[in-house]
Amino acid sequence: MITIKRILCPVDFFPASDRAVKYAAGLAANYGARVHLLHAVAPIVSTPYEYPIATAEIMRAAEKASAGEMRKLAAKLEVKGVKVATELRIGAIHDVIKRAISVFKPDLIAMGTHSRGGLERLFMGSVSEWLIRHTPVPVLTMSAKERLTTPVFRKILVTTDFSDGTADALDYAFSIAQENDSQVTLLHVISNLVVDIPSRYRDSLLSGVQKRLEDLAPAEVRNWCDVTTRVEFGMPYRLILRILGKEEPDLLVMNIHGKSLMDRAMIGSTAERVVRAAKCPVLLIPPIKKSKTVGKTRTPRRAA
Repeated sequence: MITIKRILCPVDFFPASDRAVKYAAGLAANYGARVHLLHAVAPIVSTPYEYPIATAEIMRAAEKASAGEMRKLAAKLEVKGVKVATELRIGAIHDVIKRAISVFKPDLIAMGTHSRGGLERLFMGSVSEWLIRHTPVPVLTMSAKERLTTPVFRKILVTTDFSDGTADALDYAFSIAQENDSQVTLLHVISNLVVDIPSRYRDSLLSGVQKRLEDLAPAEVRNWCDVTTRVEFGMPYRLILRILGKEEPDLLVMNIHGKSLMDRAMIGSTAERVVRAAKCPVLLIPPIKKSKTVGKTRTPRRAA
């Protein structure tokens, strides 16, 4: 079982961020975790305008307004019985998050992400994409379009490319499924670059991938978890988004950070595109150096 005791939640006070905070609160209640709300106020860089700009006064106003918003968010979580701390810092958001990860050592980062332009895109859009490529811990992203604000895990979709991190992603998916009696679908998308190969080779490739997927869910897991496998041909991110739109899973789990430079480029690109457009929570799992196994274990459900 995984353990989640510390949740870092970067916030920007936009709708997607507020939804992520509510969702993080639900996870914190389920796992007995503490939520650390983090906001960065970007410093104003002085420029040679004809009229001077009172940068110090503007910064003080921004800090005051942000502090007020943080207090409101913290109060909402405290009412729900969630342990919460707030942190407000001046600096570039990437640097502020890196410091928070180093000091707070979260088990999970939960944040909103935006597919629109404007200030939202400049803030959380670039941050989520940066985290996809650099995070050392799992990241849960939520869109402003997501309807759910409390964790629900009836159906979990897990995409895998069989690269480094696959085992860690499965550990998270199966652990969540065990706690919630979820249905889990393991999906592998064969790039459309190989769709035109002769049918006899294509059939062999399909059966080989299907076998690899089946092997990812050992017999003991199937005793308490309803696992199905699925292999599709096409452009990975497009297939994943199509399935999300049609089948509406409650959670998408993806492993990120491949074993080679090419893997990282391809996985990063796919994950970024999916995160931008996904309407369900997306849990991104990097290779975990230290096992997250542990905690309380439920008695497995026996197959009938």
